Amino acid sequence: MAAVECPNREVNLQMCPCTVEDCEQRGICCLCVQSHVSKGQKPACMRDVERPPDTRNLRGTATGKCDRYDENLDFCPCDYEPCSNRGTCCDCIRNHWGNATYPASACMRA
Repeated sequence: MAAVECPNREVNLQMCPCTVEDCEQRGICCLCVQSHVSKGQKPACMRDVERPPDTRNLRGTATGKCDRYDENLDFCPCDYEPCSNRGTCCDCIRNHWGNATYPASACMRA
């Protein structure tokens, strides 16, 4: 999926903690998560990066399910079946990043 095809890329870029500005996956959370998880790594999202306070209102603002929704469900490491963010990685990351109660989404847990 090309970056411009991600329907949520614009809002994702507003809170993406990746420091690699020319990363092709920047702003496409599902591809970033899948890439790292497939390599046995944790994505860089939320790790040792302070979430900017002005991005807290972006929680749950994905404009829609992307074309990769079903594919995202297939690799999602979350074991909480009723989670409303399953398959929408960007909403999951926005929900957890900076959340004092549940600070790490499943793909970032040890």
